[in-house]
Amino acid sequence: MKNILNILPLFLLHWTSPTFGQINFRSGWEKANPIEEQSTLSLPEKVKIHLQFYEKAVTEKNNLFQLYGQIYLSSDYLKAQDYAEATRYLLNAEGIAQAANNRGWQGWVMYKKGGVSIKMKQFEEALKIYETAASLCGEAHDSLCLAESLEQVSIMYGMLDNFEKARSVNAIALPLLKKFGGDRQLATALGNFGIINSLQNRTAESIPYFEQAIEIDRKLANRQDEAKALNNLADAYRGLKQYNRALGIFQQCIKKNTENQYPENLMRNYLGIGMTYEAIGQYENAMNYFDKYYVLKDSLIGMETQQKIAELEIKYESQQKELALEKSKSELHIAKRSVERRTGLVFFVLTLSAFGLWRWRLQTLASKKDAISNQENLSTLTSILLEKNQQLTNLEQQLHSFTNQPLAGSDFDSDLYNQQILTDVDWSSFKAYFEKAHPNYIQRLRKTFPAITDAEERLFLLLKLNLTTKESATMLGISADSVKKTRNRLRKRLELEEDVTLEDFTRQF
Repeated sequence: MKNILNILPLFLLHWTSPTFGQINFRSGWEKANPIEEQSTLSLPEKVKIHLQFYEKAVTEKNNLFQLYGQIYLSSDYLKAQDYAEATRYLLNAEGIAQAANNRGWQGWVMYKKGGVSIKMKQFEEALKIYETAASLCGEAHDSLCLAESLEQVSIMYGMLDNFEKARSVNAIALPLLKKFGGDRQLATALGNFGIINSLQNRTAESIPYFEQAIEIDRKLANRQDEAKALNNLADAYRGLKQYNRALGIFQQCIKKNTENQYPENLMRNYLGIGMTYEAIGQYENAMNYFDKYYVLKDSLIGMETQQKIAELEIKYESQQKELALEKSKSELHIAKRSVERRTGLVFFVLTLSAFGLWRWRLQTLASKKDAISNQENLSTLTSILLEKNQQLTNLEQQLHSFTNQPLAGSDFDSDLYNQQILTDVDWSSFKAYFEKAHPNYIQRLRKTFPAITDAEERLFLLLKLNLTTKESATMLGISADSVKKTRNRLRKRLELEEDVTLEDFTRQF
């Protein structure tokens, strides 16, 4: 991994260069896009238009527009959370950039690849990618690309709790963005720098950055980003224990996001206002907003997968009912013939009693079998996910061992990027099996600890299944150190005594 300190001499060299800042890949890419950024077209419609754009570029032998086309298609699938397809088109774009031996093109493709890693919560991998992008963009004299890449490097350091490097890199990125970026890029950077300060418990220092971002977003009429910045501002005031001010801003956010139909923003608002009410002791209000948060969250995450699972369950239940009906008809017919042959009321009563006893025993055995099966299914799914993630780790190690060979576009490289560690679909399936094995366990956990985070909840469930720290790290796609940090935060959240282990608590909960 290239350390950011190795990029600084390159940056200083270009800063003093008379040609620095003359290239702007983003500007050309945005102007050439046949679809407006705020378009409401469906994914198939966008893909069709961008495929036509790419095919025309191929016909005209326009390499730059071919590159644009592949990046447009990748962005379409990234917004649809189809990370495998997004990566496939980025690999195509990377091949075009490498064939042209154009550092600026390669840097921009790396910048887009970093976005995919962030969506997959692979922050360490994203840091490596953005550092490479910064180096390439710096060599190409693309000032804006360098600035945006450095900004993302700063954010990744913040996500990895290395705040000293985050602040030092941002001190370089922010002046660059002010000089070479537009208002939108500057607003994003200000908001991100505010978040870094908040993560470092420098909450008071974050407020001016959030306020500047809000002012720019209002000027640009960018309502969605304005609402996000407002939510960050409210969180900052909550962190400073200025609860009334925080509540007022959260209510503004809820109104804006409800009017403009921004459910993801609204979900964050509910969580923030719930935590604020909890802090001031208004627990009934806090529970109401936590309930709203979880309802909205569950409706957004894995909605399509949950719908498919529900459809399969309905079909399965319908099939079982039909089989049970046919079986009941057959058994009734046999019983009727038996009664007719024996012509005795007593025997008829005994037969019915025996039949009822048999049904009761069958149901009891089936119930026990279902309970055992649910436990086995959960164990099997966990093993499959662990094995899948171990395979991805092995692929990554193999990829690093062949860094001197061009792997882009190869089957090996495609296998690597077509896998994810604990995707939303994986997690939805995991929760479904977990709920069957431990009914109402997750709901009880959330009600007992309403402020528990997604990461803490996932670790809690894995501990319930007796997974080790190493297995949990493999399952979640993070380092063992990150798991240990999450364990410490979880202990604080659960307010455990020193002599109580997390493992004992999860087993008894």
